[in-house]
Amino acid sequence: MSFLRALSVLASQRPTRPPRAVASPDRVTRHRYESVPVTWIDEHLADRGVLVHLHGGAFVLGESREHWEWLEEVGRRAGAAVAMVHYRLAPRFPYPAAIDDVLHAVDGLASTARVRPGRWVLSGDSSGGGLALAVAQSLVAQGGDVPALLLLESPWADLAAHIDDETDLGTAVRLYAGSVPADSPRLSPLQGVLASLPPVHLVSGGQDRELGGESRELAARLRTAGVPLEHVDVPGEAHLPAISGRGPASQEARRSQIEAVRRALTAPAVA
Repeated sequence: MSFLRALSVLASQRPTRPPRAVASPDRVTRHRYESVPVTWIDEHLADRGVLVHLHGGAFVLGESREHWEWLEEVGRRAGAAVAMVHYRLAPRFPYPAAIDDVLHAVDGLASTARVRPGRWVLSGDSSGGGLALAVAQSLVAQGGDVPALLLLESPWADLAAHIDDETDLGTAVRLYAGSVPADSPRLSPLQGVLASLPPVHLVSGGQDRELGGESRELAARLRTAGVPLEHVDVPGEAHLPAISGRGPASQEARRSQIEAVRRALTAPAVA
């Protein structure tokens, strides 16, 4: 199915639940936090730590089975609860709906003590990775509670670089950004302030022709800004290697993510 045809599949914009083969229904719950739906797997483990995930899909498509499979495994093996935030999608809900929804959800999760300082990780893949970065920048600027770790995979962090592309990415930028300049840091967080961000674990594909360069540029800028960084650039793999890849190197990248989450959630909390 082409990207543009996929836009007409409205079901892809409705919040889903993990398939039964991924997580049995007794492990799955859904709540709204400041009106934003969030689906949990193993919510009872939230006191141990929470991985809050923002799915990719170019801001127009919802979470896929691969997202659920990845999220369930990472949470289960890290011993943590996981929470998928179902933010609103373009073209019906362009910017700033997505980032506003995530910030509202994080506020709601914090006010209900479902996430606690030093005991949560914010993750995102592709467009969700860029969104996670923008959300973290907003939390830092607001002086709010920031995650113990940013877990990013193939993040789409510079929408301005694709605004004029006659490609699926260019179409997605125009649908999401609307009349807002695409180089706004909340749209293109690569152009924003990176200093004072929490530690970052970044996975990218060495053969990701569209976004691999952005990941490497982000890694370089994070190092320059003094942000603690672990960058796993998977050779021979394209977009989303740890989520979609099947080779040994992709499996090792996923293991590195699991270990990074485990370390972040078991480190002493900072008062």
